[in-house]
Amino acid sequence: MKPLIIFCVLLLASSISSETPAAQCVGQEFDNLQERIQITPCGKSRCKLTKGSVTTVTFKFKPKTVVKSLTNDVYADIAGLPLPFLGVTGSDACPNVKKAEDGSPAPCPLQPDQEYVYTNIFPIESYYPQVNLRVHWALHDGKRDVICFEVPAVISPGKKKA
Repeated sequence: MKPLIIFCVLLLASSISSETPAAQCVGQEFDNLQERIQITPCGKSRCKLTKGSVTTVTFKFKPKTVVKSLTNDVYADIAGLPLPFLGVTGSDACPNVKKAEDGSPAPCPLQPDQEYVYTNIFPIESYYPQVNLRVHWALHDGKRDVICFEVPAVISPGKKKA
């Protein structure tokens, strides 16, 4: 019985400490931001984006006003230079949103004070440079941020083919 309890405590501790290391965008404040975001794969201090793999981004958000449309604004900040994630930046985010309560589709417009879950799976292309960066991720309704956060990351080499 004791080994089972110890295992459960260790498992719980590792899941708590494995939050995505997200930070608020400058000038923004979203409640409980780190608890709302999950990027896979991601470590405690940064996310490891491996060339030739895919990354899953999931986060919960609750708009304060009606959201008519959602647009992805995703870029890599490399030494102060913003480089867009092609195929993600500028794309319609509405198809990636579901209702948090039951997982059903939530087409735009989104209602205020209701919780939604956004999920996007995107490739880490083989031509991306191997570099440390900050990933900036925002959802816009027109020019207004619905949610915005940044995550430290590193792009690492993929597995070599034999």
